[in-house]
Amino acid sequence: MIEILPNDVLLFRESRNFTAGESHVALSQEPLPHTIAGALMGLIYHRADGGTREKLLRLEERRKLAGAGRLDEWAPGFSLLGTFFALNGKALFPLPRDTGLVGEARGKAVVLTLHEVLGRRTVVARDGENLTRHFKAGDGFVRPEELRGYLNGAEEVRFLEKGAVYIHEERVGIGMRETRTVEEGLLYRVRTLRLREGAAIRVYFDSGEAEVMEVLGEKGLLKLGGESRFARYRFIDEGFPLENGELEVKAGAILRLYFATPLLPRNGLRGVLEELGVKGEVVKLFTGRKVRVTGWDVQLGKPKQTLYAYPAGTVVWVKVSEGTTMGRLSKAGGMKELGYGLVIAGVLR
Repeated sequence: MIEILPNDVLLFRESRNFTAGESHVALSQEPLPHTIAGALMGLIYHRADGGTREKLLRLEERRKLAGAGRLDEWAPGFSLLGTFFALNGKALFPLPRDTGLVGEARGKAVVLTLHEVLGRRTVVARDGENLTRHFKAGDGFVRPEELRGYLNGAEEVRFLEKGAVYIHEERVGIGMRETRTVEEGLLYRVRTLRLREGAAIRVYFDSGEAEVMEVLGEKGLLKLGGESRFARYRFIDEGFPLENGELEVKAGAILRLYFATPLLPRNGLRGVLEELGVKGEVVKLFTGRKVRVTGWDVQLGKPKQTLYAYPAGTVVWVKVSEGTTMGRLSKAGGMKELGYGLVIAGVLR
């Protein structure tokens, strides 16, 4: 596992167009997995010799696949399980979206459930001894032990608000000519992320960690995000905090699928279920606005194709038609090797 510790603010700019000018603000979003993977690959490119570089990055294969219109088949010579914020040495996971806030409680979300009224099923939250349809969405992070309890049927989840992990910090800049002189009217503002003390970004590997560490060394510096700001990194001998055991799901049960990282579906939710080997009916999808996944392709010298991912924290409830046994941790969708599509399974009680 790699832990990344920024030296300063970070900028992971959203994909919409940005032009310098007093009325324009470049907004930073949370880092997407391929951004972190790209920073590692850039460092590998500069550090590795020719043979090792090709083994880990597979650039020649990528060039050929791009020429054949099959770039989606490319994968590097290592695989990331996912990228996550961390606080005080513990990885943090997005608050599951099938939870809600009831009343004035802070830092505690209620796990939603199904309730049947006059033959119709509806989603409700538990408020003490009563059921209510009056709740609002929460936004934050959960620790591994809270996520484990949630997946095993806990009725409440304690979470950290995002302000405990990072804050937004605004910077002002000005456009400059090639002569390094300022240009009138090109003031601009950038809203960056500053991680709180004790916060970091953690990168968990699915395969190839030893080969990457051999090239990068146990610790060092890398450039991360917009403006290529420096961050420290270090390899830590620590596994993923959630166990990959087996989950037995009986026919008729409601399976809960939690997307721990953004997921790029190939054929909608039906395609995701097919990849996971799950047969059943989607009962409910809890998600938010899809995340645009794009960027600049340095190798090909052009913008990457824009893709749309379900955001991390998305939850799907599936009524299983055939009993099955599946792994707690699975991967589905596109760009799995770059940290997308980590699905963690549980059962709705």
